[in-house]
Amino acid sequence: MVKKIILPFTLVLILLFPVLSYSFDVEFPLVQSFSYFPYLQNEMLENGSDDLFLDIGYSNVYMFNFGRDIVNDFETGTVTIGYRRSILKNLNVEFYLRSGIIYGGVMDKLIEDFHKLIGNGEDGRGEYPRNTVNFQYKDVFSYNRSIVFAGPFIAGVMTRVYSGKNIDINFRVSLGIPLHENKGISSGNPFATTGFVFLYKKKGLNVDISLYGSFFKIPEWYDPSEVRSRMFFFNLHSAYKKIFGGFLFRSTPFRESDLSNPAFQVYFGYRINKMISISMYEEIPPMDTVSDVSFRLIFKF
Repeated sequence: MVKKIILPFTLVLILLFPVLSYSFDVEFPLVQSFSYFPYLQNEMLENGSDDLFLDIGYSNVYMFNFGRDIVNDFETGTVTIGYRRSILKNLNVEFYLRSGIIYGGVMDKLIEDFHKLIGNGEDGRGEYPRNTVNFQYKDVFSYNRSIVFAGPFIAGVMTRVYSGKNIDINFRVSLGIPLHENKGISSGNPFATTGFVFLYKKKGLNVDISLYGSFFKIPEWYDPSEVRSRMFFFNLHSAYKKIFGGFLFRSTPFRESDLSNPAFQVYFGYRINKMISISMYEEIPPMDTVSDVSFRLIFKF
């Protein structure tokens, strides 16, 4: 009953708070092992200026398939560092690095109690012990311990391709360079991402829509019939003064099982000041390639 109220209310807020310049990835390490989307700022920097941000995330992930040979049951703490600089008129360079930990976590009981409160019971969470790591993909890998990881290093450029009175269109292209190879954590293969950002501003209203495609080589430990070599990402971010909310979509490289379902997510946030913002993310069905709940703390310098 509560979710039936929350979701329409979320969509109303998204429409009421037209968009500011942000983009957030969807936390789900198995999918992010192929590519990730850390592009937090979509407006062009001007006149040799630069910016630096720190994106700190915490997520609870819980998913398993009917055959119990695909399991994603753990929590993640991540830190993404991003740096951008204007080097020419209408040309920015940017660099990103994501790192984190996968571990048993502390939120399972809290989420189970919340599911019972809204009438969902345990929602399948009783299948595995609380606050443990259960991370498995068929016979490819199986982890039952904490994992510290570093995601691929991303280097890219963004350029303005159109500028009107209230509208800008920016084009972004980047390359992901893996720092290590670890099944289910990092594919060990580079990836290329490209996409457009549409920005609209008028009298305090800001509209930002971004769409990306990412392309990569499938690692040898996956059957090519199970995995695609691409995925897509869409973000609509909405803000009014210090309050913001948004909608995320990310496709999946997996062709079969519950992992073939794309990720849908909504979020709300509050900008404390010019440097700090906080936000919370909630999944939308089918909920098979997305975290159950995520929290974000962002510092912009």
